Amino acid sequence: MKKLLVIDDEASTRELLKMSLESDGYTVFVAEDGPKGLEIFARENPPVVLTDIKMPGMDGIEVLKRVKEQNPDSEVIVITGHGEMNLAIQALQLEASDFINKPISDEGLAVALRRAEEKIWLREKLKEYTEDLERVIQETNKELVKRHELEHNIIQTSMDGIIANDRQGKIIIFNEGAERIYGYTREEAISKIHVTQLYPEGQARQIKKMIYGDKYGGPGRLINYSVEVLTQTGKLVPILLSATIIDDKGEEMATVGHFKDMREVKRLEDELLTSERMATVGQTTAGIAHGVKNILHGMKLGAFMIDTGFDKDKPESLRKGWNLVRKNINRVSKMTKEMLSLASTTPLAFEVCSLNDIVEEVCELLAGEISRRGINLVFELDPLLPQVTVDPDGIHTCLLNLVTNAVEAFPEDSSGGQVTGSSREEGEAGVHLEVRDTGECLSEELL
Repeated sequence: MKKLLVIDDEASTRELLKMSLESDGYTVFVAEDGPKGLEIFARENPPVVLTDIKMPGMDGIEVLKRVKEQNPDSEVIVITGHGEMNLAIQALQLEASDFINKPISDEGLAVALRRAEEKIWLREKLKEYTEDLERVIQETNKELVKRHELEHNIIQTSMDGIIANDRQGKIIIFNEGAERIYGYTREEAISKIHVTQLYPEGQARQIKKMIYGDKYGGPGRLINYSVEVLTQTGKLVPILLSATIIDDKGEEMATVGHFKDMREVKRLEDELLTSERMATVGQTTAGIAHGVKNILHGMKLGAFMIDTGFDKDKPESLRKGWNLVRKNINRVSKMTKEMLSLASTTPLAFEVCSLNDIVEEVCELLAGEISRRGINLVFELDPLLPQVTVDPDGIHTCLLNLVTNAVEAFPEDSSGGQVTGSSREEGEAGVHLEVRDTGECLSEELL
């Protein structure tokens, strides 16, 4: 029975995979983190490992590296979540056999396992093939490959492209996977195509140099190098290329390449980028709306104080009201500038100031709304709080959002609740600002 190790910090994922895989005839070992998974791997040496790519402590990338150190022939399938495409590509470059996305579908899991098992089987058969080939070379000292060997079913039916060429660049192996990528038939490739025609101009020579170098797994090997190849119709197709040089007693005889078609991966990557971009737009819009709403609260309060000053001839109320309006006009201006320079690296405007003053100013802005809802506003400010160096506008915006959220935690028809703004010194740890409320907890969606 085939052994398989599952490493995932989510118990539900481990159990579902264990049940599914055992029903397919696997002997399944499970571990909740990387170190325990590596212990099981050292003891059981399963040929296939499924590992979550993001886990507390040791992540899936480190697990992949450790597994390959212990047994380079083990196949590792990484499990990725939303927005982890870069990590998935990194895993492939570290010789992971494949990746599958959460939530894991039966079809995706089956394809990944089939690829891993095919690579194991193909590696064993290619080892036999190489040993036989070396024996033929030693016995005949003539041709590298015989035609009947070129049509061996193992190579021809691989899901990925496998291409071999001799020292002169003449193609001697061109399997069905290569036909799907390039559009050439095997007969066309072997009889008419030079290996350099499979790449953009100059690319084949560069790849040859990389195989001889040691940057990508060499010398004599190239592992998961991202490159574009040139199809029969002139279209560029992204692939991951792994290649090795076959030699006899130090003399180069041929080059064998393994081509993984990345078009579907790139399509999924583009879809993820689009999805993340749309999510960012939504989050940014929500943040702007939240900030505008808070500023409007302050301007409404200032307008109310100005009206009161006019109606009751109170200059002090006029002055305070106008100061509130003016400050919030400045905040609208600052918000607009920040929106226009969202991607800039302008440093924050640090100043020495009193955090207690900022807390009182924020609470004053929302005092009218707090009073209207029948909510008690309590200050617990440390009178000995030292002045600190911060960006006052940034702290003001943060506290304003916190207090607004605290107020909104109470239903419109509630009364008797309490919002508390507090500050205290914590020695070397710095100073502590806190907003507490006795309102209802936020729903999971709002959180």
